[in-house]
Amino acid sequence: MTSNQYKDGQYLQKTGGTWHREDSPFKAGEVLRMLDRSGLRPKTICEVGCGAGGILAELRKSLPAETELVGYEISPQAHELSKPSAGGNLSFLLADPFEDVATFDLVLVMDVIEHVEDTFAFLRKCRRKGAHKLYHIPLDVTCLSAIRDSPLTSWRQLGHLHCFSVGTALEALRYTDHRILDHFLTASALAARGGLKRKIANAGRLLLGKLSRKLSQRIWGGYSLMVLCE
Repeated sequence: MTSNQYKDGQYLQKTGGTWHREDSPFKAGEVLRMLDRSGLRPKTICEVGCGAGGILAELRKSLPAETELVGYEISPQAHELSKPSAGGNLSFLLADPFEDVATFDLVLVMDVIEHVEDTFAFLRKCRRKGAHKLYHIPLDVTCLSAIRDSPLTSWRQLGHLHCFSVGTALEALRYTDHRILDHFLTASALAARGGLKRKIANAGRLLLGKLSRKLSQRIWGGYSLMVLCE
């Protein structure tokens, strides 16, 4: 997969034509969970790399009608998928978010930073885009992934140019001058559909997760990190 995969249709094909929209209800639920924990009531929200627009479409169902929601996306294919959800207080732009001078109360960056070649420059731009930032970051570095060399598979099949642990994800945000306010693990693999292998792995995650979700993440993986920053 080339660096143009998000514009030339490669990534759309890799996702089976959905651009991961099926994961949107889960991710939107985790965003609402963080907003509830923090007490934030943003009046304006943008999503950088909104894909097919599913997360914002789901959030619109639960947020006040006056909340302004804007999704930015550079992929023409993903933008086409988002169009049916647009209208009212929700709009989608086929544009580079950092070329738009608009700023927002809350900036969502959901499963994006691992795809960006210059992650640090990207994070600094995100930091300036709004007052609060909410990142959802896959955690590809685990004991099992090291044994199986899974980060290489993540690179080739998922476009994850960078693989994070909890520690390196948080440190990358601190390094780019974010102030971390809150964070928690999300059970992303447990929410995703899959075959027999996924079911067996999830059984292990659930069993160990009852003892310690942090330990389960470090050994089995299948979790992502939600981080709220200023």
